[in-house]
Amino acid sequence: MRLTRSIQVLSVLCPVAVVLTAPAASAPAGAATAVVVLDWNIQGDSADMKAVAEVVRASGANVVTLQEIHRRPDADQVKELADELGWDLTANAHFGAGDNPGPCDDPQPGKAGNAILSSFRIAERVTIPLTDFATCPVNRSMAGVKLDLGGGASITVFTTHLSPGLSATSLARREAQADKVRAYFGSRTGLVLTGDFNAPPTDALSKKFVSAGWTDTGARYANKPTHGNARIDYVYTRGITTTSGSVLSSTLSDHLPVVMRMVR
Repeated sequence: MRLTRSIQVLSVLCPVAVVLTAPAASAPAGAATAVVVLDWNIQGDSADMKAVAEVVRASGANVVTLQEIHRRPDADQVKELADELGWDLTANAHFGAGDNPGPCDDPQPGKAGNAILSSFRIAERVTIPLTDFATCPVNRSMAGVKLDLGGGASITVFTTHLSPGLSATSLARREAQADKVRAYFGSRTGLVLTGDFNAPPTDALSKKFVSAGWTDTGARYANKPTHGNARIDYVYTRGITTTSGSVLSSTLSDHLPVVMRMVR
């Protein structure tokens, strides 16, 4: 699967479509690699990135997917988290702009969106726009990376944040975004897809992912609310073995982090 062609031109704060050549940690050919994914909507530019890093370290995660993360000239949350974790900003982090403040919000410098950080080297990266609103509401996107696990093994991880709302217009908007996400992947496997989908498991949107062959890992390993009394944050997989998982307790955001342990 190739991810090197970016479909969206982003600001200089978030370079994309870069193939890196830094050496990866070696692993015996054919050996299974433990992959621990933490997904979290960190609730925007007020997030305490030092405290977020503490949660990541305590969870043992080596792949982190985040929504509502900001990159401003005076406060680059992606860099702050990478520095706290001791991961290289270039080799181990990818930011995909989306969720951008626009006419619906007070003007803000910089960008907001989704991010993937990992202790594994990022071999390829891409950002996929899901909407193209000229005014309101906030535009949405999907960020993706191919991670080099060493020993010739790799895993592809994407994360997204679909539009919120309970009105008929909001539901249609969100379902259209989800349709684009599923269409992008087609029948490919070896994938992890995380994010704030703003839809509970009983929603038609969520059921369509399961019908398309995606495993809702939370249904088995972390079937607890992640936002208020609803489970709307997901770690979907296809062609990946998940061994355990949980919803973590935290007061740092209005969402709770979800951790899934996998082998690849």
